[in-house]
Amino acid sequence: MTNFTKYGKNVIFCAPAQMLDQPLRKEAPVAAAHLPGTVVHLDGDGKFGAGPGGVSYVLDKDHLGQGFVDTAYEIDDRATALYGQSGLIFNVLADGSQTIAEDAPLWAQGGGTLTATDPADGSAPYGHAAESITTGTGAELVAVKFI
Repeated sequence: MTNFTKYGKNVIFCAPAQMLDQPLRKEAPVAAAHLPGTVVHLDGDGKFGAGPGGVSYVLDKDHLGQGFVDTAYEIDDRATALYGQSGLIFNVLADGSQTIAEDAPLWAQGGGTLTATDPADGSAPYGHAAESITTGTGAELVAVKFI
C-alpha cells in the first residue's frame, strides 16, 4: 500500500469501504482531553481514559458536532469510540519520529498512542500497520488493520 497521508486523513474508520454494517461503537464521556484516533478504555467511572484496557477502543471524530480528526474532545464531552474487529482498518494515533513498515505490529501505550517498539512485557500487539509511513515529530494518524 502507499502512504495514505499524502492524500490527507479525515476519518478514523477507513475500511472496508464495501462494509454494510458499521463497526461496533461505544458512547461515553471522556475523562480528559483526547484527540480522535486515541486508543481508550472505559475507566472505573465509566469514562473513556487513554491507553489500552480489558476492552480497547479508538475514539472516533465527533460526527454530530461536525468535528475534525484534529479537534480534541474536552473533559466530559460525550464521545463515540470504535471497537477494533478483524477485517477493519482505523486511522489511529501513533507516536512521532517512527518509521513503520506495512504489516508491522503496533502496541498501544498508556497515553493512547501506538508504537512500533515491542514493550517486551508479553503484551499482544493492538493491530498491524496497513501502510508504510514515517511519522513526523508529533503523534500522527496511521492506518491500522485488525487481524
